[in-house]
Order: sequence, then structure tokens, then C-alpha cells
Amino acid sequence: MHRPLLMLAFATVLAAQEAPMPPPGQAAQEGHLMAQFYQLRVTRIQLTLGFPEDRARALAERWGRWDRDFIGRARQLIALRGQLNQVLVGAGSEEDKNAKVKPLLDQFLELRQQQEAGKRQFEAEVLKSLSPAQQARMILLVEDIQGRIRETLRETRRGGGKF
Repeated sequence: MHRPLLMLAFATVLAAQEAPMPPPGQAAQEGHLMAQFYQLRVTRIQLTLGFPEDRARALAERWGRWDRDFIGRARQLIALRGQLNQVLVGAGSEEDKNAKVKPLLDQFLELRQQQEAGKRQFEAEVLKSLSPAQQARMILLVEDIQGRIRETLRETRRGGGKF
């Protein structure tokens, strides 16, 4: 039951990465899907960690902020990856390509480090208020949802999708 909602939410989020400004109707639809995804997280947190709704909502909101930061950087990484590829397959000598690629590569590596640091910060903030058993449950919940996202993306790619 939750899998189709999860697929729709992440397909929408990933599709948004390719288009800087969605049309007004699409933005409203994405907002609606993200709200549904937020509620799915609240429910999963309540079931997995046994939290009351207000605490589950606070945790889901923090998770959502991390997602938005992650998605913003992911968009930048996608754009930089495209720029790197354009330089590498474009005309010019290896020296010219090296000169053009260097600043882009530096930006790419910095953003990737920021992604990793953001995840570590999110986990540290979230886990510090949990018992060891709750920490383990939360880690497994995050890994489960991330695994489903990766699986959904692989299925989308196999199906000829544009992700």
C-alpha cells in the first residue's frame, strides 16, 4: 500500500530535479505528493519507533528538511555532472579540457562532501535523542526507505524512464 505512494513521491521529486521551475499546477501536485510522503513517514516512524504523533511529526519534519537540502545539492550535482561530461566529450586538447574541468570537478567534489556531511549531521541530530534500540530502528527505517528509493530508481531506468 505504501510502495505506490513512495514511488510517486520520489518520481515527482526526481522529475523536479530536471526542471528548475515546474508549472503552477505541477508544483501544487508535487506539494500534495510531498505532503502524502510526509504523512507516510510520520506513520512509519510511529509504527517503527512507537512515538506519539507529535514527536513523529517533528522527526518527519527534520527528515524532510534533510531531504530538501539533499535534493537541492543533488540537482547541483546533476548539473555539474552534465557540464563535466560536455567538457570531456567536447572539442579541445587534453590541456584545454583539464583547465575547464578543474573548477567544475572541485565544485562537484565539494558538493559531494556536503552531501555526506549533511547525512552525518542529520543522523547525529536525530539519533542523539533516541535510546540505542530506537537508534537501531531509525537507522534501519532510513536504510529501508533509501533502499526502496534506489530500487524504484532502478526499476524506472529499466522501464525506459528518464531518471
